[in-house]
Amino acid sequence: MSPNDEIQEGQTNVTTEDISSDVSSLIGQQVTIRSLVGETVGESSFFVEPENGESILVLNTTGAPFEFPTAGVPIQVTGEVQSFVAADIEDEYGLDLDEGVYAEYEGQPAIVAQSLAFAPNPEDLYEKYSTYLNQQIAVEGDVRLLDTTDGAFALFEEGWVDDIGILVVGIDRNVAGGPVDAIQEGENVVVTGVARQPSAELLQEYNLDWDDNEIQEFLSRYTERPIIVADGVYPSAVDPAPGS
Repeated sequence: MSPNDEIQEGQTNVTTEDISSDVSSLIGQQVTIRSLVGETVGESSFFVEPENGESILVLNTTGAPFEFPTAGVPIQVTGEVQSFVAADIEDEYGLDLDEGVYAEYEGQPAIVAQSLAFAPNPEDLYEKYSTYLNQQIAVEGDVRLLDTTDGAFALFEEGWVDDIGILVVGIDRNVAGGPVDAIQEGENVVVTGVARQPSAELLQEYNLDWDDNEIQEFLSRYTERPIIVADGVYPSAVDPAPGS
C-alpha cells in the first residue's frame, strides 16, 4: 500500500503535539506525523520527540529495519495509534519484545508504524544531497507548476531562495483522490517517494515531453540535488517537521 492509498482510506494527518496532548482520543486511528527521533527502545522501537509535550513510543512493524537519520533530520511516521500491549504486538507482527525493556510502557498509547521515511525539507535535500540519494523520503513543501510539462512540478519551501527547487516526477496518477491537475500552484503538499540521481535516462523514463536539448539544459542547471520519484502526493495537514 502506498502512502497515497493510505490517505485515500481516511488516514488522519496530525502534528506530534496533537498526539502528545490528546493521544487517548486517537487510539484506533491511522495518523501521520513528522518529528525528530529521540532515544531507541530495544531493537524495534523508538521515541519521537515533540517540541512541546510528552515523547511518544513508535514501534517499527514495517518488516524492514529502519536506518535512523543523523541528528537533526526528522522522519515521517505513518501508523495506527494503539494502547500498547506487548503480547498483542508480538503475536500480530512477529516481533520479539524484551519483557524487561517494555514492561513500563504497557497500556500506554503508542504508534504502530506501517511506514517510516526521512522527512527533509526541500532546502535540506539541496544542502545534504548525498545523504538522501536512493532513500525513501517524505518531503513537505510548496508546489510550483511547470509550463513545459504536466508530468512534474517543482517543490519549494517558504524562506528558501532558489529559482529551481526540487523536481518531482512520476505524478501522472490520482492525487489525494482526484486528478493530477487538482494540484494547485503554491499548494502545500507532502510528496512521498525515493530520491534519485538526476540523469537524462531518468527524465526520459518519466516522459516529460522534453526533447534532448531541453533535458540537457535542465541538467546543466539542476546540480547537486536529487530528483524525487513520487509514489504519493497529498495535501499537507501536518506542520513542517522540526529541526529543519
